[in-house]
Amino acid sequence: MPSARIHDAITLILAPPTFLVALGITGSLDLSIVTTGAMLFAGFMFGPDLDIESKQYARWGPFRFIWWPYQFIFRHRSRLSHGIILGTAIRVLYFVIMLILLVGVLSFLNHWLDPHIQVHPDLARLGKRIWRVWRATDHRYLVAAFFGLWWGAASHTLTDWLHEIWTRTKRIF
Repeated sequence: MPSARIHDAITLILAPPTFLVALGITGSLDLSIVTTGAMLFAGFMFGPDLDIESKQYARWGPFRFIWWPYQFIFRHRSRLSHGIILGTAIRVLYFVIMLILLVGVLSFLNHWLDPHIQVHPDLARLGKRIWRVWRATDHRYLVAAFFGLWWGAASHTLTDWLHEIWTRTKRIF
């Protein structure tokens, strides 16, 4: 399979066309920037190779622990991690669940270290704030971000597939 350097180069090469296509589709500079930024993030840090100890995984630094269960759950290059359709959706869902768990654990530890802090009312207020922000959000930005994440990961998977086809073809001839 292509090295991390090749995948990174392809991500960088695809950034300008991604921006131009997004701008052509949306007509919005903001949405195009969000899409391209998400594509770059996916290409460098949020792609299919988080299921192994890869360059993408290493870039998470001290937060790599977030991906340990993901590596245990998903086999490398399975349809659930490298799948064009499901891969990104599963990673986004997994990441959101891990963030929720992390906030819960940190809240519990905070309460445990200082029992005078009332965790439940704080969490309830936080939940209400998140809900208000969600309702007020222009969901076009979320769609643009998801499309960028999808395209960054899809370009990785497509590169793997093309490399595999090329390798098999060379063996035949």
